[in-house]
Amino acid sequence: MFYIAKVKVKTETDEGKIKKTTEVYLVEDDVISGVEAQITKEFQGAVTDWELVSVAETKILKVLNA
Repeated sequence: MFYIAKVKVKTETDEGKIKKTTEVYLVEDDVISGVEAQITKEFQGAVTDWELVSVAETKILKVLNA
């Protein structure tokens, strides 16, 4: 199954202000807890603050690569 995972990321600008952005990831896993684990692994060691906001199942069946 494919899931859409939305992650809020806080970064500091050159002026010292906090900029909040939402990043969207397409994650393949059998269960939602696996998606959470993959996102945690992706951001492990990151110097920015992040938060997994939502995980939603998609209707995507397969990703085709050229």
